[in-house]
Amino acid sequence: MTQWNQVQQLEIKFLEQVDQFYDDNFPMEIRHLLAQWIENQDWEAASNNETMATILLQNLLIQLDEQLGRVSKEKNLLLIHNLKRIRKVLQTLFFQGPLEKSLQSSSVSERQRNVEHKVAAIKNSVQMTEQDTKYLEDLQDEFDYRYKTIQTMDQGDKNSALMNQEVLTLQEMLNSLDFKRKASEEL
Repeated sequence: MTQWNQVQQLEIKFLEQVDQFYDDNFPMEIRHLLAQWIENQDWEAASNNETMATILLQNLLIQLDEQLGRVSKEKNLLLIHNLKRIRKVLQTLFFQGPLEKSLQSSSVSERQRNVEHKVAAIKNSVQMTEQDTKYLEDLQDEFDYRYKTIQTMDQGDKNSALMNQEVLTLQEMLNSLDFKRKASEEL
């Protein structure tokens, strides 16, 4: 006995819950007519493999066509109409024509190019920031060295013109470092 036959034997309150699972994307008529075939397919494997899923969908449509042929012989107009509508819906939902696939592919390619440009811009920005940081570190090291050199000088040397010039140079370096640090923090 198929699972579908077992489902149909459930109490009405459970059958109402089952009814909620089915919609126009996969109508209950398909589940009912193709119960045996559906239950014999490896849907779990197809969910992870697009090619297999496409083949299963094509086979589902073939099975649906066979049911449509059988029902046509019985002249069941309502079921024939419903099966044709269902087939059309399934084809529309799951199969795209070459134009739609091309447009979708083009759209994906454009988004990918945009993302790649943004990534390149971010990499460039990171590289510039790293260079700025390295420059500031080097400038700080030079400042520290010169400042320590002045600190180790004798008191008599500290009053010389050369010393005054060095203090001015250090003050300019300190101002430059402060300005560049503030500028980099704003970025």
